[in-house]
Amino acid sequence: MGVFAAAVAVMALTGGCAVNPISSQLNAKHETAAQRDLLAEAAREVEKAPWPKPEPVSLVSRMTVGAIDSGFSKADAAETYAAALQPEGARFSLLEADAEANLAAANRLLGIAENAVFAPRLSGNDISIVEDAIQALRENRQIYVNAAHQIEKLGEPVADDRVDAIRDAYNLAIRDLGEAADALADRLDRDQSENYASPAKPRVHNLSGV
Repeated sequence: MGVFAAAVAVMALTGGCAVNPISSQLNAKHETAAQRDLLAEAAREVEKAPWPKPEPVSLVSRMTVGAIDSGFSKADAAETYAAALQPEGARFSLLEADAEANLAAANRLLGIAENAVFAPRLSGNDISIVEDAIQALRENRQIYVNAAHQIEKLGEPVADDRVDAIRDAYNLAIRDLGEAADALADRLDRDQSENYASPAKPRVHNLSGV
């Protein structure tokens, strides 16, 4: 069969529509890039916080006798944040609203991460984006809880069950995002095992711990 005849036969089998592999690859790349942009943008929203980012003291400073503690700790962030909440008497309600907004951002990221499992291509960067957001949530959880205690020290009543509710909501968000990150990692492992005759040993993820 000649080349022309073979082409006609292929078009007949496909209903007259030839598939352009280059176009398909470009579409997959564009879809992957758009998915990654969505993931990164959603993660940035999760990582936003209404306090200066904690910066721990460097190892060199800790080992140097007489060095000035120039770090900004999570405790410092909680104290600064609690004091900045105004007006007095409404501090804890404002804290709850900020925490709820952060958790809503985490829920949006969760939806995007779950959809990313079906993207044409994945990379380790996609997983790292979600992992970084999980670390931010762990940090935010600690600071919000510590800030609630700081508000109580400032003389305003804070109900323990409401603080527990914030902590529990963060635990759930961290667990769900961890499971989504595990699913992304499993998908990446499957893709790599299909591309290589001798796949690397599967990664141990365990990202869903709170």
